[in-house]
Amino acid sequence: MTSEIVVVPHTHWDREWYEPHDVFRLRLVHMLDRLIGILEAEPEYRFTLDGQAAAIEDYLEMRPDMRDRVVALVEREQLSVGPFLILLDEFGCDGETIIRNLELGRAASARLGRTMPVGYLPDMFGHAAQMPQILSGFGIRHSALWRGVPADIAEHAFSWVAPNGDAVRCEYLFDGYGNGLDMFALPGQLPELAPDYAARTASWYGDDPVLAMLGTDHSAPPEDLAEVIRDYDAGGREPHLSIATLDGHLARYATDAATLAALPQVHGEMRSHARGNLLPGVFSIRTNLKREMARSEQALTAAERLDLMYGTRDHRSFFDTAWYRIVESTAHDSVTGCGVDATAEQVGTRIHTAGHIARGVIDTVLRDVSTAVSPALHLVFNPSGFARRAQVEVTLHGVDAGSLSAGVQLLDPLTTVLGDERMRTADLPKILRRIHGRELFGQQINGYEWGERSLRFQVAESPQGVWDLATFTVELEERVAADAAGDDVWHVETIADPRHRALLAVDVDGLALAAVGETTAPASADAVTVTSGSLSNGALTATVNPDGTVRIDGADGSSIDGALALVDDGDCGDSYNYGPVDAASAVSAPSSVEVTVLEEGPLRGRIRIRRVYDLPERLDADRRRSTSTVPLVTETTIELREGEGFLRVGIDYVNTASDHRLRVLVPVDGAGLDSSRSAGQYGTTVRGREAEGGWGEFPLPTYPAYRFAAAGSTAVLVQKLSEYELVSTADAPDALAVTLSRSVGMMSVNVHPLRDEPAGSEIPVPGAQYLGVAVHTDLAILVGADDATAVRAADLFRHDPLVVRGSGAADGPLPEAAFPVRLSGDVVLESARRVGTEAELRFVNYLTEEREVAFTSPGDWARVDLAGEVQDGAFDAAAARAVGGGMLSIRRAIDGSRQVSD
Repeated sequence: MTSEIVVVPHTHWDREWYEPHDVFRLRLVHMLDRLIGILEAEPEYRFTLDGQAAAIEDYLEMRPDMRDRVVALVEREQLSVGPFLILLDEFGCDGETIIRNLELGRAASARLGRTMPVGYLPDMFGHAAQMPQILSGFGIRHSALWRGVPADIAEHAFSWVAPNGDAVRCEYLFDGYGNGLDMFALPGQLPELAPDYAARTASWYGDDPVLAMLGTDHSAPPEDLAEVIRDYDAGGREPHLSIATLDGHLARYATDAATLAALPQVHGEMRSHARGNLLPGVFSIRTNLKREMARSEQALTAAERLDLMYGTRDHRSFFDTAWYRIVESTAHDSVTGCGVDATAEQVGTRIHTAGHIARGVIDTVLRDVSTAVSPALHLVFNPSGFARRAQVEVTLHGVDAGSLSAGVQLLDPLTTVLGDERMRTADLPKILRRIHGRELFGQQINGYEWGERSLRFQVAESPQGVWDLATFTVELEERVAADAAGDDVWHVETIADPRHRALLAVDVDGLALAAVGETTAPASADAVTVTSGSLSNGALTATVNPDGTVRIDGADGSSIDGALALVDDGDCGDSYNYGPVDAASAVSAPSSVEVTVLEEGPLRGRIRIRRVYDLPERLDADRRRSTSTVPLVTETTIELREGEGFLRVGIDYVNTASDHRLRVLVPVDGAGLDSSRSAGQYGTTVRGREAEGGWGEFPLPTYPAYRFAAAGSTAVLVQKLSEYELVSTADAPDALAVTLSRSVGMMSVNVHPLRDEPAGSEIPVPGAQYLGVAVHTDLAILVGADDATAVRAADLFRHDPLVVRGSGAADGPLPEAAFPVRLSGDVVLESARRVGTEAELRFVNYLTEEREVAFTSPGDWARVDLAGEVQDGAFDAAAARAVGGGMLSIRRAIDGSRQVSD
């Protein structure tokens, strides 16, 4: 049995949860005020600040005068901070966001003098497969965590191995991150409690020191801890007690390859319920938060790519701010939506802020490059690394159907009469207040005409000719002066050029610009054909069934039927866990179905399926679904584009019922399948049909997907964090059930049918019922495909092209990219950005087998780790390969003409 217990004082500081951020921050500031005094007075005292630098940044924002004192404690290694900016939910964001989290956290910690070199993950709701590779990429060789570890681990340390083979030493907090609290719970009882705890954990630690984590949620440090331990040790008692930071304790353990290989091995993700609750219902609560998170992530990565290739201004501080807002919203009580309504509102605002910054950068760079061509052309940027045939939606003026190329699909005409009113002469000066420069009603003034008591403006999307506001003002004032009484009535019109919404087809390389116009858009070699109930191209046919479900037939003979059925169940759970009620109360049959063709091809076909479901209004006091019903109107839009091998789907509804879960079913090509797969966080994970249980939570086999979920040769591509389950029904194939939303009214309930203990306090969260809230979900269905096809399709599905109308005087050459990139094959380009005066590209192989990177670009590239340290200064792009599940980051200098000033 061990002769030592190492006490690690800490606090687990949920930055926001059952209170919003600023309420918790006030408590944090007071706690840290006290802690700093304790550490300064007791040189033997040590404290670990929860692995997230945001806690100390929040503190110093309120107490900037304390920075020097904090720095001194960090440098003396009494206070450990970082390496993360925020303790994230690893499944609640994309893989790149996890990398940026560590970048921001390590930088913030380094500004204080030192970063804790431990991947501390104490309270995440499970762990993503690629975390060991991400940690290793930053030179972090230790981790420590609690939830999700499988039941066959029976030692305090194991080797956690990523899909590519990278491994870190993992200290297993099997008793939780507050396991040392009981030893100090009763004053004066430490001499009895310490040996007892050492004996009870002897099978885990053997001769190694016992790790006693002394702290819990929002806990304050015990002021007399150092004195209590000195008094205990003064009597020469066994086991000996010492105080350390977490990294100070773990530094005693080697992390070389041989040592890690000798430890028990855990490969990939950890989502076992064996010794801790995973709370999987957080994946499907407040789904709009998840949607906005993914939208902002995608917009931000697109903005970085566009800015790297074509930007000439310095946007680095804007990107830093946007990523900070994204990362701080990934906390395990933030984007998960399991906090109170006020917290969810604040998180949503932050996420939107990041998206707004991204849009600002995109608009600015596109506006700058738009001067290269005239308004007759549109410039299209492809944010994906893969070349593609794209369709972009634009506005065409003065449409002459006979002059349009075959690569144009007219959608619907836009109104030309923007203003039509009668005004007294005395009111004519109001017109001047409507005009901003030459903008009027969102259009550009290209002409005007005075008549007999009439005024007509001619406007268009693009300016033409000269607009002289001063001359117009004089003319208006003359007419006002001529009518002394001001009572004459004028007919004032604002007329736009004839306009149509339209689709233009365009071929565009990865990370590249292309120009396209209404007379040059290339014709399709795979046109979409549409009937009253079907969509077809060369790859597939989608046919709407009478019940509103869809049959999908692939050109290769693959087929699924009954796709997009909706199933609604009662939910007596909370924001953490779905709570099933009587299965017989499920609603799956619509009360009405209406099918409408929206677009008839040839570039894009769309059909809307409007279904109405009569749902129980709520749960009654006995947790049964009420007999009173409310109509839920759902609109499912299926969409097929030329040349695409997957069916796009949009599902919309405004929620009208309480206490329920709504899921969409996609059958797969098989029955009794033993596993499913999903991609996200830079890896693909295979999962069985049953989850491992053992703790006080039923192991419901619902899992997270961030890019796609698949079973057999059917894949569902998703745009955001989505909860899915592989389900089976009698006499039918298996199906992927994707949750659209859950509606509940409590943050946590004390009595839950699938969980033995509360996940938090019983706090009402009426906002989580989503009553009156519009819910929109984008997904796509791919049949008869392998994972390589799904990986490429998911990337194209996530990254729609960006488009801007030309604004130049003439059509000139297109702007040159900072460097051309050509990417083919199966490895995905995940990040392309400026880092100082260098360009950085990051690639990920989501497949289990090694693949060629299939990347070419001029210039000298160096392979770097995630911290930016050069690993191979003579990188050969032509010969580069990525191991299964591997990431590859490379950098090169940006030409001086493309660099931005510091």
